[in-house]
Amino acid sequence: MKNSKLRVRFRHLTDYQKEMICNGCGPKGGIIPVPEFLFHASCDHHDFNYWLGCNRRHRKKADLQFYREMLRDAGDSKWYKFWAKIYYRAVRLFGWSRFHYSNRQRDAYDLIKFLVKEENP
Repeated sequence: MKNSKLRVRFRHLTDYQKEMICNGCGPKGGIIPVPEFLFHASCDHHDFNYWLGCNRRHRKKADLQFYREMLRDAGDSKWYKFWAKIYYRAVRLFGWSRFHYSNRQRDAYDLIKFLVKEENP
């Protein structure tokens, strides 16, 4: 069984770690900017879940969590709920190319290796 002490949680990331992994709404390095409205935090959390990766089941779970978080952010606004559904459909259709498919989710060791690699390309 995997050591739970190695598990990485979004809420435990430093601002610097979030900056290295997350970029808000839209694909990192994307050509067309995606409006964030009030979804920046939800998009960052989704970016992190995509970075953790694993299999199709994990991706679907990440996308559903993203949708629920956006709906929570939207509150009673039909306008923002409309955009939450658009963003959800977009990640379901196109997110596969940004998800980290692997035989396991990344852990604390992977985070350290990732950060070192990003700092020393």
